[in-house]
Amino acid sequence: MMKVILLYSIFEINTPAYVFHFSPVEFESILNETSSDEEEFRSPNIPMTQSSATAQKQSSNVSSAMQFGNFSNRDEIILAMIWSNNQLGAAYFNFLTSELFVMDDTYDDGVNFHITKTLYKQCQPRYVITFSGTSDAFLTTIEALVMSETSSELNRSADTSSVGPTQVSLRVMRKKEHSFDRCYHRVRSLKLESEPANANDVERHVFLQGLLNFKSSVMIHTLGLLLIHIDQHWSNITLNKDPAARPSFVSLTSVTLRDIVMINDDTYEALNIVHTRHHPSLFKCGDAASKKQSESLFILLNRCQSSPGMLFLWKTLQHPTRNIEILNERFEVVEFCLNPNNQSIVENLTLCLKQVYRLTNVTLNRHLAQQAKFSDWVRLHKTISSIIYIADICEEHRKKVKLFHKIVDTITKEVRYIKYFIEYIVDFSAKKSENDFIVRANVDSHLDKLHHVRGTLPKTLTQMAEKDMIEHLPSWVTTCRMVYIPNIGYLLALTQRNPSPADNENFQNLELKFVSKDTRYFKSPGAKELDDSIGDIMLRITKRESYIILKLVKYINKHAASIFNAIQLCAELDTLLAFSVVAREYNYVKPNMVERQIIAVEQGRHPLQEFLTTFVPNDTYSGDGKSLIKVLTGPNASGKSTYLRQIALIVFMAHVGCYVPAKSATIGIMTHILTQITSIESIALNTSMFMQDLRQINSSLNASTSNSLVILDEFGNGTSEVSGLSLLAAVLNNFVQRGIHCPHVFVATHMHRIMNMLPQNPIIKEQTFEFVINDDCSVAHLYRITTGHTTCSFAHAAARMAGLDEDVVKRAEEVYEKFKVGELPPRLPQAAKQDMPVRIIERLLDSEEFNMEELKSLVIQVTDSLFAGSK
Repeated sequence: MMKVILLYSIFEINTPAYVFHFSPVEFESILNETSSDEEEFRSPNIPMTQSSATAQKQSSNVSSAMQFGNFSNRDEIILAMIWSNNQLGAAYFNFLTSELFVMDDTYDDGVNFHITKTLYKQCQPRYVITFSGTSDAFLTTIEALVMSETSSELNRSADTSSVGPTQVSLRVMRKKEHSFDRCYHRVRSLKLESEPANANDVERHVFLQGLLNFKSSVMIHTLGLLLIHIDQHWSNITLNKDPAARPSFVSLTSVTLRDIVMINDDTYEALNIVHTRHHPSLFKCGDAASKKQSESLFILLNRCQSSPGMLFLWKTLQHPTRNIEILNERFEVVEFCLNPNNQSIVENLTLCLKQVYRLTNVTLNRHLAQQAKFSDWVRLHKTISSIIYIADICEEHRKKVKLFHKIVDTITKEVRYIKYFIEYIVDFSAKKSENDFIVRANVDSHLDKLHHVRGTLPKTLTQMAEKDMIEHLPSWVTTCRMVYIPNIGYLLALTQRNPSPADNENFQNLELKFVSKDTRYFKSPGAKELDDSIGDIMLRITKRESYIILKLVKYINKHAASIFNAIQLCAELDTLLAFSVVAREYNYVKPNMVERQIIAVEQGRHPLQEFLTTFVPNDTYSGDGKSLIKVLTGPNASGKSTYLRQIALIVFMAHVGCYVPAKSATIGIMTHILTQITSIESIALNTSMFMQDLRQINSSLNASTSNSLVILDEFGNGTSEVSGLSLLAAVLNNFVQRGIHCPHVFVATHMHRIMNMLPQNPIIKEQTFEFVINDDCSVAHLYRITTGHTTCSFAHAAARMAGLDEDVVKRAEEVYEKFKVGELPPRLPQAAKQDMPVRIIERLLDSEEFNMEELKSLVIQVTDSLFAGSK
């Protein structure tokens, strides 16, 4: 009896997975955009004898994109800056999203470089580029920024073991090799993916002129420097070894710093707004909610549902704006979310936002190189589906909320096609392993035929083995099998022969390939026919699936800009939803933002302190007919510092589009929030606290405008009372002399004589905090601000509250009372007893005769006195 044994070797191939749900006509329109090797995929008779590993290598070579390791949530920015004739030109490139940004020539003083520092803070670059020959002060400023950023990254890395430090690289290019003419011509040749198709040079130049201000010569020079650097170092920047890899530029956007409220790092630290250890790259979504909300304003406000939302919140807190239109758009969203009638809409948006993941060109290029895992495709599908669902929810209310209108407009027909194509192609339900990619049936007719061939292969192999055995094997061969071996092809295997022939026996029309154990493998006519007609069926299926993958990913890449934009808008929506949650929980109100010199806050509260204890709200009024300078005195621990920070935080929150902790608030648009608040970090800065205070005061005097907020807390305490008092008076007099151009100034001080050194002017107002002196001379703080001043700081009462030893406190009070009347305090009894031996020696030295008995008597008296005192 003839027995046929079949063996087919199937090797697993690491290919991504897919899903599709759309009209076959639309899908065929994509496939019809054939590539040069399409015929290879379509031909059913080409022998496929390459190994699967070779096929995978070939498919990975298709990618001409960036290939990175795992990135944190931080964007990858290359920032170029040039400072010339007090004009700063800047351009930067985000090579995760392939977006270009330029800033027109902007005045920046050659001493403090405030605009340069603000731009750097906004970009948080990975690479900084400039050229030699510029101002030494400008280069020194950039070097200091880079060093401080690298230091903060190292500290951040020390706080967590999961994220390594990200050092910032500064590159100073040769000016001679990057002349204006060369940079100008590079800008003229800039090719954007959004430019009109088939445009000639003249049309492209007109298109660029609509995006770039060529009159900003420093900016054009900087942009050319950036583009040339990217061209020359692209492979090193992206770690892509492919020499043919070229950067792509999706879009070009103009940015401006004129709308940003200027806040330096000292102020951020003093007001506890953000800390580097809380950066979104260091913890997952939701982790912030488990932290103590008083740690920072970022922790308090972070109720975001998505990683893009967390990043947008982080950047929003870093860049408060004075653009009223932007602020009102944000307030509009928060107000909509707080409306009880919209609660179901908010819940649906929240659920959708949880499925929005961060998508970059690196992610798409991983798909293009067929290195994406199944989870990558799941996240891509969830993200695109979620932004479409969000747009559908926003559609009904697009006329009420401008952000909703923007989100709806970003979801183009092509974005919806992408969702449908993914669902139509990828069979998510058929996932077998992390690297499986399975195309649905009935997607591609040729792929279906290949799967049919694979499905009927056992039957085909049986038929071919039977045919070979009948036509080419002697009758005494009763058992054979047809197998497939990569790189060799199909072979006929003979395992049992009866009777057993000689080892050197040859069969007609059979070519012996090799022997393994008791089995001989032959290339038979049937095997050759299978090589020609079927070949490596798994490789053919893989290549066909790879072809479908490439077509899909290229289509996604073509419309990636719309997807990125939609994700960014959804991230903003996520942040504003978080603002609404906090506003509802803590009873915040919408601030009225106006173009006037005014701060009017009724029953304001400190956002980071109010839920730690029973908080007493206070009013704040400055400008618009009220005084602009407030001098606050009061007992120690009465709440002066908390009140100052409260004012600054309320103003800050209003300028990021967040509701504020108050009963009502009207706030004028600010250009700066400046503080002088003593910090414990002066040691790290290699300077004294007083020198750090002076540096902050200098910044406040030079940078402040009539629409600035200046907070001074205990300035002058780091030096002698006379020196500190004179300096504080001089600073306040400088502000008084500005008249109507004086900023909003709030000063807390224990130098009660300060008002005697200031002119009588309605621009100045004295304020203090209410307190009550109890019968036991202790002080009860009421924490309510009122008009007036105090002449006592009640330091001794504060010392008792702090648990200082009562004997020490009483002695301090005794010394204080004597100093008040201009007398010296008496010495302590213990000190007087300790002086008796000195007086004995002085008496003996003054005596002409040395009387031993008198000495013994005095020593006994001293000993008895000291012994009695010790008891």
